[in-house]
Amino acid sequence: MFDFHLHTTKSDGVLSVVEMLDTLHLSSIQPFSITDHNHALAYECFDYNNYPCIPGTEIATSYKGEIIEILGYGIEPTVINEWYRDFYSRDNLEHIEITLFKRIQECAKKQNYLFDESLQLECFEKGSSKKIMYQELSKNNLEFPKSYPTYKIFFRKGLSNPDSPFFIHEADTYLSFDETINLTHRAGGKAFLAHIFEYDAFRKNGYIEEVKDRLDGIECFHPSIPMRESVKLFKYCEDNHLYVSGGSDFHKPERHIPFGVHLDSTFLLSSSFDWIPKHLRKLV
Repeated sequence: MFDFHLHTTKSDGVLSVVEMLDTLHLSSIQPFSITDHNHALAYECFDYNNYPCIPGTEIATSYKGEIIEILGYGIEPTVINEWYRDFYSRDNLEHIEITLFKRIQECAKKQNYLFDESLQLECFEKGSSKKIMYQELSKNNLEFPKSYPTYKIFFRKGLSNPDSPFFIHEADTYLSFDETINLTHRAGGKAFLAHIFEYDAFRKNGYIEEVKDRLDGIECFHPSIPMRESVKLFKYCEDNHLYVSGGSDFHKPERHIPFGVHLDSTFLLSSSFDWIPKHLRKLV
């Protein structure tokens, strides 16, 4: 089994880098990629050249307003981390979170949702404004949790959905789609569109046709994608000369999604997996 989509405590996972490496070893999962959000800080914690590992990252961007993610594989971690420390410096991050905090409050007011207007941001971590407002709106409005029972649903179906009354334009707080692709390539990596089934507007409007020539590949195998649709995506990649990846997107055990992706050899023999280095390809 392989797993090219994993998160540690360096972003929003619950396993430390050491715990992740131990778990992967005990599970006989190889090769693998740790793909923490917007950086590659995990690779500063171990000598990845001594592991069956392809250095990776998952960088948020947007396309026509909807927030999407690009997985970068085979990247040079120092390039990604230099960009991350500059783009998400303390001053920049504070500006971004305050901006988003105000935009969410404006959306809530327009819909007559109740919240404490004296509420202030006390920390400026990536995404803190969204999570605090989600908790505040859930606490003060009985109907709100019925529409958005989890924060992830609020993010995907509300804040990041151009068709939602809670949609907030946050493209100006991310690199553009092309800038994200360029950053990945500048770091020596290949750019894959992550979990396409989590992007409602992107799929509904067929935007994949508009961006396919700028991508190196697509994450076809992911817990959010039904297997039948994964097979269709795989065929689409073969027809359009795109590479294929897959992973568990592991964050925490509570999601009840196991590590690893197991595929029939008919998939694995495809040239769509030729992006994996030869010495690791034979382990898949």
